[in-house]
Amino acid sequence: MGKKILWLSRHEPLPSQISELKRIFGEDTIVIQDPNPFSNAEEIVERFKSGGYDEMVVVAPLTVIKKLTELGIKPLWAEMKLCPKEEAETCVSGRYYKFVKFKRIIDVKIVFKEL
Repeated sequence: MGKKILWLSRHEPLPSQISELKRIFGEDTIVIQDPNPFSNAEEIVERFKSGGYDEMVVVAPLTVIKKLTELGIKPLWAEMKLCPKEEAETCVSGRYYKFVKFKRIIDVKIVFKEL
C-alpha cells in the first residue's frame, strides 16, 4: 500500500522525485503539493496531521525543520546537485540542479560560535 505524502514547497515535485517516492513507498503513493506559506512548525504539523499524511517533504528554514523533528516529524529531504544547464532538471535563481536522492531528516543541530 502506497503512502500519502505532503510536498510542502512552492516548487512542484520533479517527475524524477515522484518516481523515486513511488519506488520507495509503492506505485500507488500519492504526492500532494501544498505551496501555501506557513507561520511556524506547529502549523506544518497541523496540516500534516489534519491531511492524514504518512510522509512529508518540506522546504523550510533549518530552524523550522529542527522544530519539526522535536515535534516528532521526521521529514524527507530531497538532495539536489548543482549541475550544468544541459543536465539540469530545474533552475532556481539562475542555478541549475538535478535530483540525487531522498534522505530522512532525524535531527538538526545548529552550532553557534561567538564573534
